[in-house]
Amino acid sequence: MGSKLISWAGIFFLLFILFFPLDFLGDFQRKISVFLFGSVTEWIASALFGLENFRIDFSSDSISMFVFMGILLVLSLGVTTLIQPKHIQKLLSFSKEAVIVYLIVILMKYGFDKVFKAQFYLPEPNILFSRFGNLDRDILFWSTMGVSRSYSIWIGGIELLAAFLLLVCRTRVLGLLITVGIFMNIAAINIGFDISVKLFSLILLLMTIFALKDDWSQLFRFLVLKKEVKLQENTEKHRTSGPFKVFFKTAFIGCSLVLILFPYISSGNYNDDTAERPFIHGAFKNTDENSDLQYMFFHRNHYLILMDKKEHMRNFHYVPGPKGLFFLKDYDGKKIQMNISYEKKDSLIILNWGSGKIRAKELNWKKMNALRPLFHTTIEQVK
Repeated sequence: MGSKLISWAGIFFLLFILFFPLDFLGDFQRKISVFLFGSVTEWIASALFGLENFRIDFSSDSISMFVFMGILLVLSLGVTTLIQPKHIQKLLSFSKEAVIVYLIVILMKYGFDKVFKAQFYLPEPNILFSRFGNLDRDILFWSTMGVSRSYSIWIGGIELLAAFLLLVCRTRVLGLLITVGIFMNIAAINIGFDISVKLFSLILLLMTIFALKDDWSQLFRFLVLKKEVKLQENTEKHRTSGPFKVFFKTAFIGCSLVLILFPYISSGNYNDDTAERPFIHGAFKNTDENSDLQYMFFHRNHYLILMDKKEHMRNFHYVPGPKGLFFLKDYDGKKIQMNISYEKKDSLIILNWGSGKIRAKELNWKKMNALRPLFHTTIEQVK
């Protein structure tokens, strides 16, 4: 029974690795998964939840994601029942190797993203000017992490260290133990701050525990029973590993590393805090104090965000046109054409549309307390 359960987990993890889309490796996984499972996912979601014409999203905590995982669990259970007992050990060995390679790639991706400040990015002006209590917990967490580059580098470095330890057979168990701690922390953060990748982080944690399956008893004896143990390395297995297997692992990890690092190398920027922003970017305060509109924010992803005195916001995605013409569209699909005049030296921006006109003064949002690079050795230095 125990071997069947572990086999079920091993097959599920293999299917997950094959079909769960990792966007940074390209779009092929998503296309394959939608082609193979999109229709049945829609049918199940419609039958169980009464949903019609909803968007298939396998990358975050969505109904389609949970249905997709259910499909993979059923498929893996079916495959498990068909496997003869004599093939189980070989299957588990292959699944463990695939899981370890997958974990290495995941740790490299998110490790480099943290080191280069691309995951926990600098908070945008509209976030910095919002009241603490008005922000959702996931935005609060992301923004707080984004103001500290040193912490981002530290936790990213730990993830890269774990990836390196997993690469080397002699340090693999230590790497897996560190990885368990990493994913336990990530899962706790995602659950505690309601970040919508809870299922993904829990699966990564279970994968790491599965990869330790050959060392569970020895680790228990050493860590809990305080007995002397010696982890046995299967040297015969490493000697008989075929060249194709070694080549495939090396090629997959190498290609993944290239795809992970390529955006940074091509841009020449290794700190997202200093990455180039659009020409119009930042926070602007309306000069008309009698107007309900208080602030305007230009987001790096081409959004114009208007905030009134009650801190209600309205968002527009914009596309720059010729000669200061901007094409705006809100979430309801309403379209607006607007002329924007911006003089950076005067820190003044003027928006014209129809009979409306707004004049606003740019604010130095980078001087806000949250972004000041402060470090205090003693409490006497705090002012």
